[in-house]
Parts: sequence; structure tokens; C-alpha cells
Amino acid sequence: MKGILILILFFCLAPRLFADYNWLEDKRKQIYNYKRDLENYENLIQQKNKIISDIGYRIRDINERIKVLSQLISNMSYGGSKDDLFKQEAEFIYKKESVDRLKEEFKKRIIWLYKHGSDYQAQILFTSESPSIMYARLQYLNKLSQSRKSDFERIKYEEMSLLEKKKINTLNKLEYKKYFAQKREDKDLLLKEKILAEDSLTIAREDVDNAGRQIEKIKSRILDLEFAVKQVKKPFIYKFNNTPDYSSDNLDNAKGRLIVPVNSIEIIKDFGRTINPLTGTISLNNGIDVSVAENTEVLCVADGIVESIENIPSLRNVIIIKHPGGFTTVYAVLGRILVKKGETVRTGMVIGYSGSTVDNQSFHFEIWKNDSPLDPKSWIRRGIAI
Repeated sequence: MKGILILILFFCLAPRLFADYNWLEDKRKQIYNYKRDLENYENLIQQKNKIISDIGYRIRDINERIKVLSQLISNMSYGGSKDDLFKQEAEFIYKKESVDRLKEEFKKRIIWLYKHGSDYQAQILFTSESPSIMYARLQYLNKLSQSRKSDFERIKYEEMSLLEKKKINTLNKLEYKKYFAQKREDKDLLLKEKILAEDSLTIAREDVDNAGRQIEKIKSRILDLEFAVKQVKKPFIYKFNNTPDYSSDNLDNAKGRLIVPVNSIEIIKDFGRTINPLTGTISLNNGIDVSVAENTEVLCVADGIVESIENIPSLRNVIIIKHPGGFTTVYAVLGRILVKKGETVRTGMVIGYSGSTVDNQSFHFEIWKNDSPLDPKSWIRRGIAI
């Protein structure tokens, strides 16, 4: 947790007399959430890879159909030689019989392997004289398998081509013209379908790449959190007195006494100007960001009306509440939201649940008086560390 600024705040789960913030418990919840996200991303990659495989097969199928139509259109002529057609059909039958024999041999081999539980890769490993020979044998088997698959697919499209040519020989001139126009239209439709499939393939691959990057980030966060948890010798407990003792009608007198909106005391980005130690860039924060496990309750700090509910990429879901006396509070990086725009809310009411950004599980909070942001640390009631 190097580089994280830990300041004593006071955030809680519900408006009761005392609430405890347990740093160790919060970090364990974050680890659990990250492991859940990790599993979700891994499942997503499996699903996307299946989609990629299906799309790839569809594109190959479209390409073959386009090839057949292109050849058919370029060689199409009315009243072709029947002898040539008979010759082509005879050649096709011979090829089909050969492929059917190969299919039957493959089928028998698969059944045999299933019945005897044989592992041909293990057989190759223990009968090979060296790793290089084993690798060469595996490569040969894989190439043979791909070759057989290509043979099976090729015969399907040769059959398609033959059937089309046989159909042409049954048409009169008018039917032939319509048939020719239809085949050109079919080809155009296939080209459009191919473009859409390739776009879908690109999107699916990008999704896999993005999920892979997220997995690496999450694994890194889990390692950091697990390391931090192991360093803790004694659990850190922070107690809050969380009973409101101020009037929302006069928040000017509530400085240092507001209840806390979320149960955390670990500030990861403080109020005001901050300098990134790696890049040296300066950023301005109108509130504070605290590290807190996702799905932690978020409370309204004073009576008011929900002025706006927004979705901002860097802050995710945001609730803006208007209070008497020109005060406004902002609750951001939310997962779920429980209130609606225009709704009247009360002090201590659960208005939503914390969420996460691309960098961490956190919560962002701001307090404004008219057009000026205020440091929330000066307005929130302090607790006691034990």
C-alpha cells in the first residue's frame, strides 16, 4: 500500500450510535471482490473465444460460398455441354467416395480411442527417441488432421457448385437471366455478411484483449492487498459516533459534525492540488477519494433533494444532493443507486452503494457552499482509533 495517504476520517455503514471501521475486514472484502471480478473476466474470455471460433468458421464458410458463386458467375453460359457436366459429375462422385472413406476411417479411429482410453500424444511421447522427434510427429498429426478437415469442407463446396450447374441446364433463357441476376445479388449479400462478420470478429478480439489487460491489473491488485493484509499484526479499528446532532436547515453550524457517508478512513486522493510522483503532473480534486470495498452502503449526510443523477466515465454513477443554505453534496463512484432525481432524502438515509473505477474500489465525496468546494475532512465528525 506504498504511497497511499492514510488520514483519519470517519465513515460508517448505517446511522447508529457507534460504527466500527475495520481496515483488515475491508481489505479482505476488496480481495474477495477482485477474485470475483477475475473469475468473471476469465469466463468472459472463454465465451468470447468461442464466439471468435464460431465467427471464424462462418467467415470461412462465406468465403467458400463467395468463391463458388464467383466461379459460377464467371463461367456461367446458357446451353452448356452436357458431356462436360457428366464428366464433372463423375469426377465429383470419385472424390466424394474417397472423402467418405476417410470420414469412415476417422470415425472408427475416434470410436477405438474412446473405447480403449488411449492418448495418442502420450504414446508419441514415450515412443519418440527425442523431444524433437516427438514434436515433429505431433506437428505431422496436426497437419494431417487439418488437411483432412479441408478435404471434408472442399467436397461440400464442390457438390454445391455441381448442383448449381445441373440446375442451370434445366432453365430456359428467361429463367436463366433471372437465375444469373439472383446469383449476383446472392454474392453481394454474402460480401456484406462477410464485412459484418469481420467487424464482429474485430470487436470480439478487442474484448478478449481488454479482458486480458484487466486480468493482469486485478492480479496485481490482489497481490498488493494480500501482501498488505499479511503485514497486519493487530487489527485496526476506528469507532465513529454516528448520531446526527445538527440541523440540516443550518449546515454552517455543522462543520466538524457531519455524519460520514461511507465506512472508510483510508484516503487515496486528498482534497485540493496533488502531484503525481511518477509523472509530476498536477491535478485538482474538489473532494476526497477513499479506498473502500465495493458494495458498501453510502449515506446521505444531511436532509435535501436529489438535484441530479449522472454517469461520468471517470466517476461512474454520481448523485448530487441540494441542501438548505446553498450547500451541495456529491457522492460518486457508485455501483447501485437507490434514489431518483427530485426525491427528498434524509440524514443517514442509504442512497446507494459504492463501486469501483478502472484503478480501484473506492468512493468519491464532495461538499460545496454555493460555487466553492470545501475540504470534507473539516466537516466530517472525527472518531476514535482503538
